[in-house]
Amino acid sequence: MNLIIQERLEPVFETMGLLYVSSHAEKFKTDMIEELNKFGVDGEFFYNRHLKVLDKYIEGFMKHRVIDDSANTFFSEENEGLFSVLLALLSENTGWLAAFDQVSEDDMRDALLRVLLRLEELDDQPAQSASANSIRSLDDIVTFLVGCPVDEKTKWKLMGILQTPRKQLQLLIDTVNTNLPAFEKASAEVVKPLNKLIKAYIQSVHKQEDEQFLKLVGMFAEQPVVYPTLIMPLGQQLFTTQCYYGLYVDVLPISGKTLADSRDFLLLRLKALGDNSKLQILASLKVSPKYNLEIAEQLGLTAATMSHHMNVLLACGLVGIEKKNGKVYYHLNQDNLRQLISDIGQYLL
Repeated sequence: MNLIIQERLEPVFETMGLLYVSSHAEKFKTDMIEELNKFGVDGEFFYNRHLKVLDKYIEGFMKHRVIDDSANTFFSEENEGLFSVLLALLSENTGWLAAFDQVSEDDMRDALLRVLLRLEELDDQPAQSASANSIRSLDDIVTFLVGCPVDEKTKWKLMGILQTPRKQLQLLIDTVNTNLPAFEKASAEVVKPLNKLIKAYIQSVHKQEDEQFLKLVGMFAEQPVVYPTLIMPLGQQLFTTQCYYGLYVDVLPISGKTLADSRDFLLLRLKALGDNSKLQILASLKVSPKYNLEIAEQLGLTAATMSHHMNVLLACGLVGIEKKNGKVYYHLNQDNLRQLISDIGQYLL
């Protein structure tokens, strides 16, 4: 895989993320701690030990950001679905910020439709037969949006953008451009820990320590470019050409590099096995590989719950992935399961 590893934060992605997070900073922190707890980590301890630099980053941005009520609709917590779509749109089209007046409305519409088609692929939805450039009329847009894997409120907002993209997106472009200097000032306030984190990230990606992420990049990204991200410190985001790797992903106990790490990694896997839904997923995959929605329907889980469980199982290395016939199939990672049994024996026998 011809992977391009960037050694800097991507300004548009970070600025968009900072605008969203800073609109509900306290809840963002609380939600992150809760997600860490669900993952099997002491969330508050982990955050206080590793992520205080994130607080300083967000606070630095908030001191300099410029945003009005109309622009804030893009970044409010209630519009998370819309924000996710627009984040992908601008991350894939960063050139718009310097020359938006030269972009035609058809090109804007097609770019947004490609993002939505991409969501279907990543969400294991049946691909729609229409291509982006064939959707023009209101009836075409409505028909297309019916099958998109986003909530109903987001569909209504996207319908408005798809009908008059320049009018809707100009405000977003102006807001991001206005706040790029605030991102630069915020990143300057954490430059020393940031440089250290980026150095560690470069080594990790070059050594291919996160095999699952790189495998997903190879499946979904076209001529992929990987950027580090601080505003999404524990996340991994895949777009068509841009991929983002959280600068604190490698701090999570998802490998056993040292004796202490091995113990934490063992506990993480045992906690996964101790959860009824995750154990049912593994039992289902023992029978045969399956795609996400297939398992969700079998076990009566929502797509969001299923995604959470699968992310944990992937991080633990208990399941693997492969792409076949346009869908992502999950299967048991039998080698890692045998290693888990061996690790238990090493500690207890």
